[in-house]
Amino acid sequence: MDLDIPNLLTDLAARRPVFHSEADLQHELAWLLREVHPDLQVRLEYPLERPSNAAIDVLIRNGGEEMALELKYLCQRVEHEIDGERFALKPQGAQDIRRYDVLKDIGRMEQFLATRPAASAAVLVLSNDPSYWTGPKRDGTCDAAFALREGRTVTGVLNWADHAGSGTKRGRESSIALKGCYGMNWRDYSRIDGRFGEFRFLYIPVASG
Repeated sequence: MDLDIPNLLTDLAARRPVFHSEADLQHELAWLLREVHPDLQVRLEYPLERPSNAAIDVLIRNGGEEMALELKYLCQRVEHEIDGERFALKPQGAQDIRRYDVLKDIGRMEQFLATRPAASAAVLVLSNDPSYWTGPKRDGTCDAAFALREGRTVTGVLNWADHAGSGTKRGRESSIALKGCYGMNWRDYSRIDGRFGEFRFLYIPVASG
C-alpha cells in the first residue's frame, strides 16, 4: 500500500505536537488517515488469527490491500499546556527493555508479512527521550544489540549480553531474529518548550523477507 506515513506525520505534528499516551497517538493518527484518505478502512488493536493472542496497533485496508502499523510512544517527563489542555508525561525509564520491544515489533511484522505476502508493514516510534537516538554507544551494555541510535543498522539474531540480569530479561528472554536489514534514521517531529521538549520519530518499513 502506497501510504507516505512520514509525510502525514508533518500534518499531525502541526495540530498535535504531543500526546497523552500511545492510545492517544493511535487515535489521532487513525483520524488523520481517514481525513486524508476517506476510502481507507482503519482499525485499531486488530486481533491476529488464533492461536496468537496478539493484536496489530493499526491495520489499514484499501480494497484488497493491507498495511499493518505498530506504534511505540517512548516518553521522558514533560509538563506542558497547549490551548488550555495540560500534558503531564511521566518518564517511562527501562530504556533497555523498550529498545528490545521495538525490535521485537519488527520481528512480529516480518512474521505477519510471511502469512500475507501482498501486505505491507512498518514500525513507528515517537519519542522525546534522546537516549534512544544517541545510545547506547558502547558494546558493553547489556542491551547493546538492541540499540536504536541514529545511523545504526540492525539485522540478524539479536541477544542480550551475557551479563544481563534475569530481572531485566524477564518476559523477554528470547532472541530476536530479523531477516531484513533496518537502518535507524530518526527525523524531527515537533518541539515544545522545556526540557525533553524535542520529539523525534523513527519510521521503519518492514521487509517481507
